[in-house]
Amino acid sequence: MTRLRINLDDGVDPVDVGAAVEMLDQAVYAKVSPLVVKLIGFSQDGSLVGQFSGFMHGEVIVAAGHMQGFCGKTLGSTSPAVAFKARYPTDGFEEDLEVVAPSPPGNVPDLILLKGSRSAKSLWSTDLEIMASVYALGYTGTENKPSCSKGSLSSTMPGSVAITAHADDGFSGGPVVDKHGRLLGVVKGELGTTIMRIGITPNYDLHTYLLQAGYPGLI
Repeated sequence: MTRLRINLDDGVDPVDVGAAVEMLDQAVYAKVSPLVVKLIGFSQDGSLVGQFSGFMHGEVIVAAGHMQGFCGKTLGSTSPAVAFKARYPTDGFEEDLEVVAPSPPGNVPDLILLKGSRSAKSLWSTDLEIMASVYALGYTGTENKPSCSKGSLSSTMPGSVAITAHADDGFSGGPVVDKHGRLLGVVKGELGTTIMRIGITPNYDLHTYLLQAGYPGLI
């Protein structure tokens, strides 16, 4: 994981700086984590297929498009995911979701929009800056609260935007934000526990996708 480097003046206590960084990390998590939803995919016969992440944007939930039709980590090991439930972090409430904007052909961009009964204030977005500190949020295993991984924006090249961070299975669809909690993109791809370079769908692609689906874009 990329560590945040801070240049220290002689008169600055490293303990104070460490405490300030920890407070910033906690502030980002406190701002973003209530929006991060655990998504559970089921096959046509109701069998569990996989668990993913998403986040609330106004009246919809943004997630990774490849979870629609997902057939398990080994291709074809299960029937594809066709139905989804949300589990919300604030109170553990669960509900069925409606797919209101399906994944585009070839998952380009790798996005899907779902809708339940809840809504939330949307995250602000910002420009992508190479090597900026980032936070990826998502769910791991059976956890009912989102985890947070800190890293940096390692590539801003269109088509291959990526971050350097640690992310477990289940993070796909989770938000990637900067140190102010502003949205940079959406975690995509099938992630393993040792992968340190993670592709993301950039916020400008999400903005266009939202508008094309008839929903408000990013601010």
